[in-house]
Amino acid sequence: MFNTLRDAAKIGMGAVWLSRENIRKFTDELIEMGRVSKEEGERLCDEISESQDEYKNKLNDLVDKAVQKALDTSGLARKSEVAELRQKVAELEMKLQKQEEDHG
Repeated sequence: MFNTLRDAAKIGMGAVWLSRENIRKFTDELIEMGRVSKEEGERLCDEISESQDEYKNKLNDLVDKAVQKALDTSGLARKSEVAELRQKVAELEMKLQKQEEDHG
């Protein structure tokens, strides 16, 4: 029974977005109904939370890669590239100003 409940919770997409508090309520209800022991409920809660974290991390990685790929193919400059160019422009402006002062 415990394995079935654990697998059902892991498989359900809704479980991915449950808050830790809702997971706790769910497992507490299972314990109260006698469906799982207290130890199994604790373990189930921990496993669902860990699965959530793993899934969210994988999802974040996939989104990051997709965004990175879209940026690479779009020709848009990244924030770091724009900042680097701004720094170079500022340095060149300072050099130009110094040259103008020296020759001015």
